[in-house]
Amino acid sequence: MADSRAGSPAVFDILFNAVYTLISLTTRTILRFGLTTALIASVLITLHDAGQFSKRALFQRQDVLDIIYWRDPKKSGAILGITLLAILVLAKFPLIAVLSYVGLSVLGGTLGFRIYKLIEAQIRKTDGGNPYRAYLEDREFHLPKEKVHQQMDALIEHVQFIGNKLRRLFLVESVVDSIKFGLLLWALTYVSCWFSGLSLLILAILAVFTIPKVYEVYHEPIDRNIFIAKQHIDNANKMISEKVPFLTKSTAASEINHEKSY
Repeated sequence: MADSRAGSPAVFDILFNAVYTLISLTTRTILRFGLTTALIASVLITLHDAGQFSKRALFQRQDVLDIIYWRDPKKSGAILGITLLAILVLAKFPLIAVLSYVGLSVLGGTLGFRIYKLIEAQIRKTDGGNPYRAYLEDREFHLPKEKVHQQMDALIEHVQFIGNKLRRLFLVESVVDSIKFGLLLWALTYVSCWFSGLSLLILAILAVFTIPKVYEVYHEPIDRNIFIAKQHIDNANKMISEKVPFLTKSTAASEINHEKSY
């Protein structure tokens, strides 16, 4: 009898631990799946919006668009290969060393060619002029001031826009937006565990050279799926607003203040 009484709590503990482990595992799996799905949807929507914004921003730079959209495959492939090679070299060697060796290589080539021309002139008894004279006299290096000012103005506008957005998010002007921003930052902590900065930079460059072209070819189904995803997100936001009405008030007030600021 004593053994049976002693064994009952042990069996109960085993069953309790098994049920607790099963519930915990199920909850973690559901949360991980939901957060991963939300992260993937957010990334896809962000990439879609960023692609639209980049296309509008680069609309006047047709040469850049031609490279990104692979109008000339040889030129785009060469630029992509050189960019990836430069990133890998800079990741393996210090920046100062790379710049120094590149400068020494260029200087060695130009100086060697200059000395060769001087020796050739001495042998042939001719005037050993500078072979780079045409580049020194006719082609002066200068920057177009108007374009520089335009680019700086555009950069300042983007910095101000990002600064205002971050201020609204960190100072919790809208509770819903700040919570979503916090979830995004939390998701990025997992991204940082999966990828290094170099890997993210390489993926970003590959995305620049692939996503616009893919979107150009398959823009109809992509737009349709993005529209469906946005509808689901809007429905989720509407449901949250109905369940927690005080968040809706704060969000509406923040939107009014944001419109007044503009």
